[in-house]
Amino acid sequence: MRARLKILFLLLPAFAHAQQTLPDSIVNAYKNARDDSARYVTTMQAYLYFEEINRDSALYYADRVVSLSKKNNKPLLTARSLASKGYQLTGMGRYAEALDCLIHAFGIAQDKRNASNSWFINRQSTPEKTRLLMVALIHHMFGILMERTQNTDQMIFHFKEARRIAKSIDNPMRVMLADMNLGNDYIDLKKIDSALIFESEAQALNIKTQEKKYTGYIMSVLGDIALKKADKATAKQYYHEGVRAAIEQKNISSLTRNYLKLTNVYLNENDGDSSLYFAKKTLETFKTLGPTMSQQLNIGVAYQNLYQSYKLRKQQDSAFKYAGLAIAAKDSIFRIRVASLAQFQNASFQEQLRFQDFQKERLASQTRVKTYSLLAGAGVFLVIALILYRNNRQKHKANQVLENTLTDLRSTQTQLIQSEKMASLGELTAGIAHEIQNPLNFVNNFSEVNTELIEEMQQEIERGDLAEVKAIAVDIYENEQKINMHGKRADSIVKGMLQHSQSASGAKEPTSINALADEYLRLSYHGLRAKDKSFNAELVTNFDEKLPKVNVIPQDMGRVLLNLFNNAFYAVNQKQKITGPGYRPEVSVTTSSETGHVTIKVKDNGTGIPDAIKEKIMQPFYTTKPTGEGTGLGLSLTYDMVVKGHGGSIQVNSKEGEGSEFIISIPFK
Repeated sequence: MRARLKILFLLLPAFAHAQQTLPDSIVNAYKNARDDSARYVTTMQAYLYFEEINRDSALYYADRVVSLSKKNNKPLLTARSLASKGYQLTGMGRYAEALDCLIHAFGIAQDKRNASNSWFINRQSTPEKTRLLMVALIHHMFGILMERTQNTDQMIFHFKEARRIAKSIDNPMRVMLADMNLGNDYIDLKKIDSALIFESEAQALNIKTQEKKYTGYIMSVLGDIALKKADKATAKQYYHEGVRAAIEQKNISSLTRNYLKLTNVYLNENDGDSSLYFAKKTLETFKTLGPTMSQQLNIGVAYQNLYQSYKLRKQQDSAFKYAGLAIAAKDSIFRIRVASLAQFQNASFQEQLRFQDFQKERLASQTRVKTYSLLAGAGVFLVIALILYRNNRQKHKANQVLENTLTDLRSTQTQLIQSEKMASLGELTAGIAHEIQNPLNFVNNFSEVNTELIEEMQQEIERGDLAEVKAIAVDIYENEQKINMHGKRADSIVKGMLQHSQSASGAKEPTSINALADEYLRLSYHGLRAKDKSFNAELVTNFDEKLPKVNVIPQDMGRVLLNLFNNAFYAVNQKQKITGPGYRPEVSVTTSSETGHVTIKVKDNGTGIPDAIKEKIMQPFYTTKPTGEGTGLGLSLTYDMVVKGHGGSIQVNSKEGEGSEFIISIPFK
């Protein structure tokens, strides 16, 4: 009884806080719960209510169901609860924590011994089917995590595994959810026909199962497909249907997605009034999801759309306001995302690092054994020498023993040297094996999946379901393509492990450097102004009006200019704080054309760069800014985009205390 009261007191503050939003039925059900089984049900209902409405509240209730299931030793419920927690952590951008939850959940669900120890998950199913349902759910959550961390092959693999397992246990709802995500992912992969196949199946299953929670999301993906097929009217119809469905189901995630899509459509149509309406709606709904990394990123997108909408309506003051807020939000989320992805990568390789530590310890142990063997051999030699010295009468026999012993020692020495060589070769082999492990894993995974798909195809052929046979055939073909691709990748790694290649992103197009520099100069200035209202600086532009258009990648060159302007404004702002009222901050940009080149000069009268660090400023992760204010990647990326991306050059002139000038030269062709 005391244990029950303790849990009740732990949860009552949260229910009291949530009474304004949780339905009375859930609150009352919890108050009337007489055991932990009933408490688990009501707490999970609270989680599901907040699942797509507010990440913080959903995470709170996910933690509670994890505690309840662990306390009562219910492994499958623990796995299910950890999967829910991992989903919320993924949505909040806490990828390393999400990965830890999902790995733990997967380990529990994969153990067949846990199938029979559960409360209720699905009373109308067998224990084994219930366990497989949990495995499918966790694969699905893994797919979402891989999508957020841009691991495309793993994303597709996990969603297809979730779909395959769900079909094997005849669970149409989980098939629908997998199809829903696969449709969206194939759009990103520019495979529109495959996207349409999966999303149409998701729509059909959505109607069949009457699971309306994600109808809004499905409508938005169908809208995206229609837009890719240049059918704007149908796309807008789907988006509006998605808005209505999301409002009806109180699915804030789906609602914001449809609002965002409608904003982009109307922006492309230059309809400032409609785009402004939906941009405001997008910002309003984003703010309700909680202070997560994804929410910050989405708010940055909303600010950008508001800036463009006000610009269409020629409301310049409002446009500049939201332009500054957009830049501030994007810079902030860039730093957070870099840190979060770094934590995720670190977590992903912890098991491998532990294995490497084990290997090092094993090698150290082998070295000790070899040392002891040598010492033992030396001891034997000394003993024999002593016997020979003290037993001169047995000289002949002793000499023979000594000769045999020396022969054995030489053999042992040769074997030890060969063992050492093999150990070195083993280390090299381990390094190569590590490099090719990922492509080989893909080959194995997709081969196993194809084996199962072929069995399913044979069953569907016997049933006469031609549509499903075609869908399976598409999967088999795509998996074979991936097997081939990763096999070639492994082959190329073995042949040349030290060769690295980079593929350029984006396409070059004729671009007005003057317009690009002017736009990013002002965006950078207003971005800093959005952070510090007291900051002011004089902006000076000296543009060559006869400057020809230059073939560049506009996004990359824009980022180059933005980095230089941000650094310039940072430098003059720091000097203003030190110098006082008599100092007038100034940042200028000058363009000119010389023989076959366009020159861009960005100059400031800020703090300047000390001679001692001029050689380091282009190095990755080198920064003079305080912790949290800079990643040290800005000038490094700038250098790569100018020199490697455009065949240009970048030069720095600076004097400490007086200012700096960055000179970029880009060839015409």
